[in-house]
Amino acid sequence: MRHIILSVAALTMLASCSGNSDHKALVTACTADGESAETCSCIADAMEAKLDPDLFKRTAQSIGREKRDVEAFVTSLTGEEQMQFASVVTDMFTCKLSPPKS
Repeated sequence: MRHIILSVAALTMLASCSGNSDHKALVTACTADGESAETCSCIADAMEAKLDPDLFKRTAQSIGREKRDVEAFVTSLTGEEQMQFASVVTDMFTCKLSPPKS
């Protein structure tokens, strides 16, 4: 479960141009990791909809702007905040993720 949460957090970097600078920061970081803008936008949309606004903002700052390691960021969160990330996983699976690189 922890790996799924971490993967979801990594995908949070995926976002679209919604006019939200936090959203854009996540999309930029996500596309830099090789995902399509469409996929990144889908993931960022899911995160923005399900995460507490403060947690979404901190995620964008840490992962999007500071380029902090996703796993380190997620593991630094409280259990409740990690559960918020877990709630986004189902939505993220509907986004068309690239196959894992071997």
